Amino acid sequence: MSSTGGIHSNYLLFFTPLGPRTRGVKAKLLGREKLSALIYAESLDDVVNILRDTSYRAVVEKFGKEFTSSEFMREVKTAVIKDIVDLALMCPIATRTTLITYLLKFEVDNVKTIAKGLHEGKDRRDIEKLVNVYVEEVLGRRHVLAYILGARDLEDLGAKLKELAHPAAEFFEHIMKLIKLKPELTLCAIDTLLDRAYLERLYNTIMGIYGRDVSILHVIRCMINYYNLNILLRGKLWNLPLELVNEFVIKVGYIGTNFTRLYAETLTRIFDELSTDPVVSTLMSVARVSEIENAVQYLSLINFKAFSKIASEILARYGEFAPGAALAISHLKDLESDLIVSITNAFIEGIPKDLIRKYLSVVL
Repeated sequence: MSSTGGIHSNYLLFFTPLGPRTRGVKAKLLGREKLSALIYAESLDDVVNILRDTSYRAVVEKFGKEFTSSEFMREVKTAVIKDIVDLALMCPIATRTTLITYLLKFEVDNVKTIAKGLHEGKDRRDIEKLVNVYVEEVLGRRHVLAYILGARDLEDLGAKLKELAHPAAEFFEHIMKLIKLKPELTLCAIDTLLDRAYLERLYNTIMGIYGRDVSILHVIRCMINYYNLNILLRGKLWNLPLELVNEFVIKVGYIGTNFTRLYAETLTRIFDELSTDPVVSTLMSVARVSEIENAVQYLSLINFKAFSKIASEILARYGEFAPGAALAISHLKDLESDLIVSITNAFIEGIPKDLIRKYLSVVL
């Protein structure tokens, strides 16, 4: 038996319930043909009709053809959360705990939404319409959402997070330092840098439960590598001092453990050194990586495409019964939802079709 076959057999023996459940979530992914149809749609009506023939049918039928960007995003994310919860509830306890911890990502998204709303001067009622209440109900943390929604401004939000000992509290404090240095980066900093809160908690949970399980460590390290690469490139784009950027780095994986040295290198040297990383190789295939603005712009666009390759590798190497497969497919489903939201919002906002196709076709 090949070494890969032996790995598959071991996971099948110890994680028998995982395979069919992971396969079920994977089957809900749209696939290249549907994604291409969405990107090359002629109108918002076309997008809605295409989604009606997918696992997002309930979302579009809830609204019909009249909905806002924020309403659509909230319902799409709720559908993804439900898929992950359904998968988690049928998994062995260790994998269930991992997937439930992954849901902290959506709570961190709520923190981002509140922070951006406060920065933009929105009142509480308007912000309440934007947050995802469902994830807080699943996590049993609705009281957390209620408390932080009472924040008066960004400083008060940071204080409330600290009072709750929230995973995002420390990193929000670092973001406030950055904002005081460069206030024009407020929205970008909130969107990008708070992800460390859920990733670090997820990594620590995985290490505590699985120790050295190669399949799930493979997945979380790839997720962290993407995050650290984003921090590396944005730090250089924003011309931030290393001491400040270092406060956001997760010291895991090649980029994380070599961050200080890499940050001092030129873009050319960085991409040469990291060229075998699946995210970097995908980025290099579509972007002018010698130009920092172009590299950063395309990094978020290619996340889904790059992680699709990673998920396929996880399934091929470890099989669908591996814990890593469950996490990989769950994360891929969420990244797919980001792409669907981006496409739909582009049509809602009236962005010309040729621009939508130019920028989003790189994900195919």
